[in-house]
Amino acid sequence: MANQDAYIAALESKLAELSGIEVDQIRKNQLANAADEARSIQQMAEYVAGITVQQVAVAAQPSVLHPQIDLIFDHIKAELGENKGEHALPPLQYDYKGLEPHISGLIMEIHHTKHHQGYINNLKAAAAKLDEARAKNDIAACNALFPALKFNGGGHLNHTIFWTNMAPNPTGTPTQPTGDLLAAIDAKFGSFQNFQSEFSTASVGVKGSGWGWLGYCPVKDEVAVATCQNQDPLQLTTGLVPLLGLDVWEHAFYLQYKNLRPDYVKAFFNVINWDNVAARYAKARTDAGH
Repeated sequence: MANQDAYIAALESKLAELSGIEVDQIRKNQLANAADEARSIQQMAEYVAGITVQQVAVAAQPSVLHPQIDLIFDHIKAELGENKGEHALPPLQYDYKGLEPHISGLIMEIHHTKHHQGYINNLKAAAAKLDEARAKNDIAACNALFPALKFNGGGHLNHTIFWTNMAPNPTGTPTQPTGDLLAAIDAKFGSFQNFQSEFSTASVGVKGSGWGWLGYCPVKDEVAVATCQNQDPLQLTTGLVPLLGLDVWEHAFYLQYKNLRPDYVKAFFNVINWDNVAARYAKARTDAGH
């Protein structure tokens, strides 16, 4: 029992360090989950730091640059206007407590200032090392950085979309789309209720950590539900343009909903900013020439 108490105390100390917030009431399972997320971010930081860049003659290159490396930064710039390496935590358009009672202010503060910031820190470090590798023609080192760029770049991009996809709604009545977006949802799923069911089932069913998405297919000119693991960016993974994203990593809900992911997914529908989703849909269709 003494060893267990010491283990819990150590986790409490670590989470308090990460969040800057006292968490005396959080028990072992909640803390272990938060520690897992912190460990994922730390492991990526160590991975980037461990990559050695060398001066390499062009003729000696063993491979070509991974084609998705530049695409990651292209998608980030399209969303945030940021150039490679110039990444910053975007401000929320509401207070941390603004999404209550559906998502707690404590979750939002930790999620935004610690988790999202952690992805940004790692992305900037990876971008700096990528520039160094390119300057030395070390394509192998560039490609070795791809997992870190995808994980942290995806984390930055996904969370940025997620924040804008939500807005305060103190009532218990879920928000709903209107206009062209609702017509597109009806055309694809038969009704908004059918979409809500499919999106919820897909999001609840994500194995481990990941995201549930409503995306737009430029080829078919239709919306679709999809999921991605970890922080994989939707567009790079599926070709769908992201419209609405739901973070189902446990750090996004565990402090409030414990292991009841379905309850969290249900609550999410109370805070969806359908005006933001509709604007994304309209832009995606225009960009696709429809």
